[in-house]
Amino acid sequence: MISQTTIESILNAASIEEVIGEYVTLKKRGANLVACCPFHNEKTPSFTVSPSKGIFKCFGCGKAGNVIRFIMEHEHLSYVEALKFLGNKYNIPVEDREETPEEAQSRMRRDSMLVVNEYAQKFYSQYLLEEQRGKDIGLSYLTERGFTESIIRQFGLGFAPSEKDTFTQTAMAAGYKQELLIATGLTIHYPAAAGRAEGWADRFRDRVMFPIHSLSGRVIGFGGRSLQSSKQTAKYVNSPDSEVYDKSRSLYGLYFAKQHISRQQACYLVEGYTDVLSLYQAGIMNVVSSSGTSLTEEQIRLIKRFARQVVVLYDGDDAGIKASIRSIDMILAEGLQVKVVRFPQGEDPDSYARTHSSQEILHFLENNQVDFIHFKISLMAEEMKDPIKRSSLIREVINTIAIIPDVITRTVYIEECSRHLDIEELILTREVSRIRKRNYSKQVQRAKATPAKAAEQDAEAAFQRKPSEGLQGKSEVSRCERELLYYLLKFGQSPLHEETTVAEYIIGALEEDELEFQDPLLLHMFREYIQLSGDDLTRRRHFMNHSNLEMAQYALDLLNKPHHINLKVLKDSLPIEESLLKENVTKAVLVYKLRVVSHTCNKLTGELRRAQMQGEESNMKEIMQKLTVMMEVRNSFAKELNRLS
Repeated sequence: MISQTTIESILNAASIEEVIGEYVTLKKRGANLVACCPFHNEKTPSFTVSPSKGIFKCFGCGKAGNVIRFIMEHEHLSYVEALKFLGNKYNIPVEDREETPEEAQSRMRRDSMLVVNEYAQKFYSQYLLEEQRGKDIGLSYLTERGFTESIIRQFGLGFAPSEKDTFTQTAMAAGYKQELLIATGLTIHYPAAAGRAEGWADRFRDRVMFPIHSLSGRVIGFGGRSLQSSKQTAKYVNSPDSEVYDKSRSLYGLYFAKQHISRQQACYLVEGYTDVLSLYQAGIMNVVSSSGTSLTEEQIRLIKRFARQVVVLYDGDDAGIKASIRSIDMILAEGLQVKVVRFPQGEDPDSYARTHSSQEILHFLENNQVDFIHFKISLMAEEMKDPIKRSSLIREVINTIAIIPDVITRTVYIEECSRHLDIEELILTREVSRIRKRNYSKQVQRAKATPAKAAEQDAEAAFQRKPSEGLQGKSEVSRCERELLYYLLKFGQSPLHEETTVAEYIIGALEEDELEFQDPLLLHMFREYIQLSGDDLTRRRHFMNHSNLEMAQYALDLLNKPHHINLKVLKDSLPIEESLLKENVTKAVLVYKLRVVSHTCNKLTGELRRAQMQGEESNMKEIMQKLTVMMEVRNSFAKELNRLS
């Protein structure tokens, strides 16, 4: 825990107008300051800062808070990270708890490795820009590719000497430990062997160097490109994974692109380092690269922190596209929107950006985006003539649709798929539902096989706030979730119908409409309940004596307070009695579904209103499709509820 004294010291030292003034140009308006909002695009300033109150408020997008909240939103940091960010800015030490000696040693080692990496970046950069060989080979190559000195310096590009150990010897002479040079992967250690003495060598030799940065801008690794055409020489060599660098959790260019991605709510995803550099230099700054490796879930989640849409840029090579098309499914599985742009044959983002103006590039990217259904169909156009291959493609598209977690988005894509592939929506819907149920069953089986302690560790983040926190606008949904959890804990194993228990009915009803609790704590309790065995008493004791104190306290409060049905659709509150169990549980499930759908309808209505105000016709059409579907679902739930009342 960070002490309240430290927090107050930071708030006292951090002038909100000074901090925000580093990100936007503030102008005086009465007692306040105004600017165009840094969180969304606007031409008329609606972002207001009140120095006297120490708060900011945007009347356009609604973001508001104090100086800590601003840093959290703008830098995409947690509360503790934002405090440390401001503490570092104002030289206020921030410790959230006392480190163990082992933790302190590990932190110091990581810090030392980062210092070594930053030394290496400066060494390679200096060699590129000042040494004759660096200029003749590395700088000539980069300038021939059209890169300006400004972009070279901004991204910290460099060149590695061709000699065996020039960098290692220079770094050691400068006082950097050999152990850390090896740990970062900059130096390779060769142990003594038969006929060979122990030795060391630079990992990167005679290569153009691309530093890889963390989200906070620290150099964590490198990619090195050889300019030789020899088949014996790998074209690219990357830093190995280390205590400071994990390639599966890093994206090249994200440090420079994150604010542009956040503001535009879209991220262009490319393959190579030079693709990023060329597009960025051309003014397309919301671009990142997976550094030539297969895209990972962790990398997708990094993008998800900043935007909800990914635009994947492919070159014209069919074989390369087919080999990497799995990344589309992975992005969709994380709940992100996916568009695809394919460059003309023989072109890639780098070459296209070098031969076209910024406006031409932007026009091409905006006018050639297609969804994954169009993309897969166009990619397999020739194969569509073969009935067997056509069937295989249709199944592939259906499997991709089934991955999408959002039911509305799935419904829209089913309609698109039906229209383009000339298949009835009902057939597609049934097949998607079948696949999702099969996948859900597999997940449940895996969850049951997961040890309880591991499950708790996986869900640790869910316990950082209470169930009631952060749920404004969802109070009705939250109440219904508590209601259903109460029935599970109190009567879960009681019979509801002849062959169905209360728990089986509730779990099955939610699975049927692919619903999950929205509150993280209640969701984890629900998932953990599914894994348990035994009677109601055994299950209640499990939660009331849970090792997680917040979960235990919640279960105690839920079961020990006088409980009444808290549903507005009933004229009077009814006491929970087993004689009314069937009626009340059935209604509770229906009301929960109705509340979730109503909340979604309200959200979509707000999005539609904003789209109308901003004249976004294509977006309006998409929102209207979703809203129509959800209103039909809402009406069906309401009719069923009226029938039971």
